[in-house]
Amino acid sequence: MDVTDLVGSAIRQGVDWGTGRVRRLRRRAGLDGPRPCDGLILDIDDTLIDTESAIRAAAQAAALEIWPDSTTATREKFAAHFHTDPHGYFAGYTEGVLRFHEMRKQRIAAAATDLGLLWEPRRYRRFCGAYDPAFAAAQRLYPDALPAVEAAEDWGIAVVLLTNSSTPATRMKLQVLGISDRFPHVVTTDTLGVGKPDPSVFRHACELIGAEPHQCIAIGDHYGNDVAAARDAGLRALWLDRAGIGGEERAPSIRTLAAVPGELTTAI
Repeated sequence: MDVTDLVGSAIRQGVDWGTGRVRRLRRRAGLDGPRPCDGLILDIDDTLIDTESAIRAAAQAAALEIWPDSTTATREKFAAHFHTDPHGYFAGYTEGVLRFHEMRKQRIAAAATDLGLLWEPRRYRRFCGAYDPAFAAAQRLYPDALPAVEAAEDWGIAVVLLTNSSTPATRMKLQVLGISDRFPHVVTTDTLGVGKPDPSVFRHACELIGAEPHQCIAIGDHYGNDVAAARDAGLRALWLDRAGIGGEERAPSIRTLAAVPGELTTAI
Protein backbone atom coordinates (compact mmCIF):
# COMPACT_ATOMS: atom_id res chain seq x y z
CA MET A 1 0.00 0.00 0.00
CA ASP A 2 1.49 3.35 -1.01
CA VAL A 3 1.04 6.62 0.85
CA THR A 4 -1.90 7.67 -1.34
CA ASP A 5 -3.79 4.51 -0.43
CA LEU A 6 -2.98 5.02 3.26
CA VAL A 7 -4.24 8.60 3.16
CA GLY A 8 -7.41 7.57 1.34
CA SER A 9 -8.08 4.82 3.87
CA ALA A 10 -7.56 7.23 6.75
CA ILE A 11 -9.93 9.80 5.26
CA ARG A 12 -12.66 7.20 4.74
CA GLN A 13 -12.32 6.22 8.41
CA GLY A 14 -12.73 9.84 9.50
CA VAL A 15 -9.27 10.02 11.04
CA ASP A 16 -8.15 13.42 12.32
CA TRP A 17 -4.99 14.76 10.70
CA GLY A 18 -1.84 16.08 12.34
CA THR A 19 1.91 16.16 11.83
CA GLY A 20 2.35 12.96 13.85
CA ARG A 21 -0.08 11.02 11.68
CA VAL A 22 1.47 12.30 8.48
CA ARG A 23 4.92 11.28 9.77
CA ARG A 24 3.69 7.78 10.52
CA LEU A 25 2.10 7.46 7.09
CA ARG A 26 5.29 8.59 5.38
CA ARG A 27 7.38 6.09 7.32
CA ARG A 28 5.01 3.20 6.77
CA ALA A 29 4.94 3.97 3.06
CA GLY A 30 8.74 3.88 2.98
CA LEU A 31 9.13 7.55 2.02
CA ASP A 32 11.56 8.17 4.88
CA GLY A 33 13.69 5.14 4.12
CA PRO A 34 13.23 1.42 4.66
CA ARG A 35 11.70 0.20 7.89
CA PRO A 36 14.59 -0.71 10.25
CA CYS A 37 12.96 -3.92 11.47
CA ASP A 38 9.64 -5.75 11.47
CA GLY A 39 9.40 -6.43 15.19
CA LEU A 40 10.55 -4.88 18.45
CA ILE A 41 10.79 -7.42 21.29
CA LEU A 42 10.74 -5.47 24.54
CA ASP A 43 11.53 -6.68 28.03
CA ILE A 44 9.19 -5.39 30.74
CA ASP A 45 10.81 -5.53 34.18
CA ASP A 46 13.38 -2.78 34.71
CA THR A 47 13.10 -1.91 31.03
CA LEU A 48 9.60 -0.47 30.72
CA ILE A 49 8.70 -0.69 34.42
CA ASP A 50 10.77 0.03 37.55
CA THR A 51 10.25 -3.44 38.97
CA GLU A 52 13.24 -3.45 41.31
CA SER A 53 11.84 -0.54 43.33
CA ALA A 54 8.41 -2.20 43.43
CA ILE A 55 9.83 -5.52 44.65
CA ARG A 56 11.85 -3.85 47.39
CA ALA A 57 8.91 -1.72 48.57
CA ALA A 58 6.58 -4.74 48.61
CA ALA A 59 9.10 -6.96 50.39
CA GLN A 60 9.55 -4.35 53.11
CA ALA A 61 5.78 -4.12 53.58
CA ALA A 62 5.55 -7.91 53.84
CA ALA A 63 8.47 -8.04 56.26
CA LEU A 64 6.71 -5.53 58.52
CA GLU A 65 3.63 -7.77 58.51
CA ILE A 66 5.58 -10.93 59.34
CA TRP A 67 8.17 -9.40 61.68
CA PRO A 68 6.46 -6.34 63.21
CA ASP A 69 9.21 -5.86 65.77
CA SER A 70 11.98 -5.77 63.15
CA THR A 71 13.93 -2.59 62.51
CA THR A 72 13.73 -0.57 59.31
CA ALA A 73 17.31 -1.56 58.53
CA THR A 74 16.46 -5.26 58.89
CA ARG A 75 13.45 -4.95 56.62
CA GLU A 76 15.55 -3.13 54.02
CA LYS A 77 18.14 -5.91 54.16
CA PHE A 78 15.43 -8.52 53.76
CA ALA A 79 14.00 -6.69 50.76
CA ALA A 80 17.43 -6.39 49.14
CA HIS A 81 18.15 -10.09 49.69
CA PHE A 82 14.71 -11.09 48.40
CA HIS A 83 15.22 -9.00 45.27
CA THR A 84 18.77 -10.07 44.42
CA ASP A 85 17.87 -13.75 44.99
CA PRO A 86 21.50 -14.92 45.44
CA HIS A 87 20.46 -18.58 45.50
CA GLY A 88 18.93 -18.35 42.03
CA TYR A 89 15.39 -19.53 42.74
CA PHE A 90 13.89 -17.25 40.10
CA ALA A 91 16.15 -18.90 37.52
CA GLY A 92 14.62 -22.21 38.59
CA TYR A 93 11.21 -20.78 37.77
CA THR A 94 12.24 -19.54 34.32
CA GLU A 95 13.82 -22.91 33.59
CA GLY A 96 10.55 -24.64 34.37
CA VAL A 97 11.94 -26.40 37.45
CA LEU A 98 9.94 -24.47 40.08
CA ARG A 99 6.38 -23.21 40.01
CA PHE A 100 5.90 -19.51 40.67
CA HIS A 101 4.71 -19.72 44.29
CA GLU A 102 7.25 -22.40 45.15
CA MET A 103 9.93 -20.08 43.82
CA ARG A 104 8.63 -17.22 45.95
CA LYS A 105 8.45 -19.41 49.06
CA GLN A 106 12.07 -20.46 48.55
CA ARG A 107 13.20 -16.86 48.15
CA ILE A 108 11.43 -15.79 51.33
CA ALA A 109 12.82 -18.69 53.35
CA ALA A 110 16.36 -18.13 52.05
CA ALA A 111 16.32 -14.41 52.81
CA ALA A 112 14.89 -14.99 56.28
CA THR A 113 17.38 -17.74 57.09
CA ASP A 114 20.38 -15.77 55.84
CA LEU A 115 19.34 -12.78 57.96
CA GLY A 116 18.51 -14.80 61.08
CA LEU A 117 14.76 -14.13 60.91
CA LEU A 118 12.26 -16.74 62.05
CA TRP A 119 10.23 -17.96 59.08
CA GLU A 120 7.38 -20.44 59.19
CA PRO A 121 5.84 -21.69 55.90
CA ARG A 122 2.36 -21.27 57.35
CA ARG A 123 2.93 -17.51 57.24
CA TYR A 124 3.16 -17.50 53.45
CA ARG A 125 -0.42 -16.40 52.90
CA ARG A 126 0.06 -13.48 55.30
CA PHE A 127 3.23 -12.54 53.45
CA CYS A 128 1.41 -12.49 50.10
CA GLY A 129 -1.49 -10.59 51.64
CA ALA A 130 0.89 -7.72 52.41
CA TYR A 131 3.27 -8.13 49.47
CA ASP A 132 0.84 -8.28 46.54
CA PRO A 133 -1.14 -5.05 47.13
CA ALA A 134 2.06 -3.17 48.01
CA PHE A 135 3.68 -4.44 44.81
CA ALA A 136 0.69 -3.34 42.74
CA ALA A 137 0.65 0.10 44.35
CA ALA A 138 4.37 0.59 43.67
CA GLN A 139 4.18 0.06 39.90
CA ARG A 140 5.84 2.86 37.94
CA LEU A 141 6.35 3.18 34.21
CA TYR A 142 9.67 4.70 33.17
CA PRO A 143 9.02 8.05 31.46
CA ASP A 144 11.03 6.99 28.41
CA ALA A 145 9.01 3.76 27.90
CA LEU A 146 5.94 4.78 25.89
CA PRO A 147 7.79 7.29 23.66
CA ALA A 148 10.05 4.41 22.58
CA VAL A 149 7.02 2.25 21.81
CA GLU A 150 5.41 5.11 19.88
CA ALA A 151 8.60 5.55 17.85
CA ALA A 152 8.38 1.91 16.77
CA GLU A 153 4.69 2.27 15.98
CA ASP A 154 5.47 5.31 13.81
CA TRP A 155 7.46 2.96 11.59
CA GLY A 156 4.71 0.36 11.58
CA ILE A 157 6.91 -1.94 13.67
CA ALA A 158 5.02 -4.56 15.68
CA VAL A 159 5.84 -4.59 19.40
CA VAL A 160 5.92 -7.75 21.53
CA LEU A 161 6.50 -7.74 25.28
CA LEU A 162 8.68 -10.61 26.49
CA THR A 163 9.11 -11.13 30.21
CA ASN A 164 10.33 -13.80 32.61
CA SER A 165 7.56 -12.94 35.05
CA SER A 166 4.32 -14.90 35.41
CA THR A 167 1.18 -14.22 33.40
CA PRO A 168 -0.93 -13.05 36.41
CA ALA A 169 1.83 -10.73 37.67
CA THR A 170 2.39 -9.30 34.20
CA ARG A 171 -1.32 -8.79 33.59
CA MET A 172 -1.60 -6.95 36.91
CA LYS A 173 1.34 -4.63 36.11
CA LEU A 174 -0.04 -3.63 32.72
CA GLN A 175 -3.58 -3.17 34.05
CA VAL A 176 -2.48 -1.05 37.02
CA LEU A 177 -0.48 1.16 34.68
CA GLY A 178 -3.40 1.42 32.25
CA ILE A 179 -1.50 0.00 29.27
CA SER A 180 -2.84 -3.55 29.02
CA ASP A 181 -4.82 -2.71 25.85
CA ARG A 182 -1.71 -1.20 24.29
CA PHE A 183 0.06 -4.53 23.83
CA PRO A 184 -1.82 -7.38 22.15
CA HIS A 185 1.27 -9.61 22.19
CA VAL A 186 2.74 -10.51 25.60
CA VAL A 187 4.94 -13.56 26.21
CA THR A 188 5.61 -14.67 29.82
CA THR A 189 7.38 -17.64 31.37
CA ASP A 190 3.97 -19.31 31.63
CA THR A 191 3.41 -19.08 27.86
CA LEU A 192 5.81 -21.90 26.97
CA GLY A 193 6.73 -23.08 30.46
CA VAL A 194 10.21 -21.56 30.22
CA GLY A 195 11.63 -18.06 30.05
CA LYS A 196 14.69 -16.24 28.83
CA PRO A 197 17.44 -17.13 27.96
CA ASP A 198 15.76 -20.10 26.27
CA PRO A 199 15.78 -19.28 22.52
CA SER A 200 12.29 -20.73 22.05
CA VAL A 201 10.65 -17.75 23.78
CA PHE A 202 12.33 -15.27 21.44
CA ARG A 203 11.34 -17.27 18.40
CA HIS A 204 7.78 -17.54 19.69
CA ALA A 205 7.65 -13.76 20.13
CA CYS A 206 8.73 -13.33 16.51
CA GLU A 207 6.18 -15.88 15.29
CA LEU A 208 3.35 -13.96 16.98
CA ILE A 209 3.88 -11.08 14.56
CA GLY A 210 4.83 -13.20 11.57
CA ALA A 211 8.43 -12.03 11.51
CA GLU A 212 11.71 -13.88 11.14
CA PRO A 213 14.17 -13.52 14.06
CA HIS A 214 16.70 -11.60 11.95
CA GLN A 215 13.96 -9.07 11.17
CA CYS A 216 13.47 -8.27 14.86
CA ILE A 217 15.33 -6.21 17.45
CA ALA A 218 15.26 -7.13 21.15
CA ILE A 219 15.83 -4.58 23.91
CA GLY A 220 16.24 -5.28 27.62
CA ASP A 221 18.19 -4.41 30.75
CA HIS A 222 19.69 -7.86 31.43
CA TYR A 223 22.60 -8.46 29.11
CA GLY A 224 22.58 -12.24 29.36
CA ASN A 225 18.83 -12.83 29.19
CA ASP A 226 17.79 -9.99 26.90
CA VAL A 227 20.74 -9.38 24.61
CA ALA A 228 23.12 -12.33 24.39
CA ALA A 229 20.20 -14.79 24.41
CA ALA A 230 18.34 -12.81 21.75
CA ARG A 231 21.38 -12.85 19.50
CA ASP A 232 21.77 -16.59 20.03
CA ALA A 233 18.16 -16.93 18.85
CA GLY A 234 18.96 -15.01 15.67
CA LEU A 235 17.66 -11.55 16.62
CA ARG A 236 19.48 -8.25 16.66
CA ALA A 237 19.65 -6.69 20.13
CA LEU A 238 20.30 -3.57 22.15
CA TRP A 239 21.35 -3.58 25.79
CA LEU A 240 19.53 -1.03 27.97
CA ASP A 241 22.36 -0.06 30.30
CA ARG A 242 20.61 2.46 32.56
CA ALA A 243 23.37 2.26 35.19
CA GLY A 244 26.16 2.89 32.68
CA ILE A 245 28.05 -0.32 33.47
CA GLY A 246 29.44 -0.31 29.94
CA GLY A 247 31.95 -2.62 28.34
CA GLU A 248 32.98 -2.72 24.69
CA GLU A 249 32.18 -6.41 24.48
CA ARG A 250 28.58 -5.56 25.33
CA ALA A 251 28.03 -3.00 22.59
CA PRO A 252 25.75 -1.75 21.19
CA SER A 253 24.04 -0.32 24.24
CA ILE A 254 21.85 2.62 25.21
CA ARG A 255 21.49 4.41 28.54
CA THR A 256 17.81 5.27 28.04
CA LEU A 257 14.90 4.20 25.88
CA ALA A 258 14.83 7.78 24.63
CA ALA A 259 17.67 6.66 22.35
CA VAL A 260 15.48 4.04 20.65
CA PRO A 261 14.10 6.30 17.88
CA GLY A 262 17.61 7.14 16.73
CA GLU A 263 18.82 3.57 17.04
CA LEU A 264 15.94 2.30 14.93
CA THR A 265 17.29 4.26 11.99
CA THR A 266 20.78 2.77 12.18
CA ALA A 267 22.01 -0.74 11.50
CA ILE A 268 22.46 -2.82 14.65
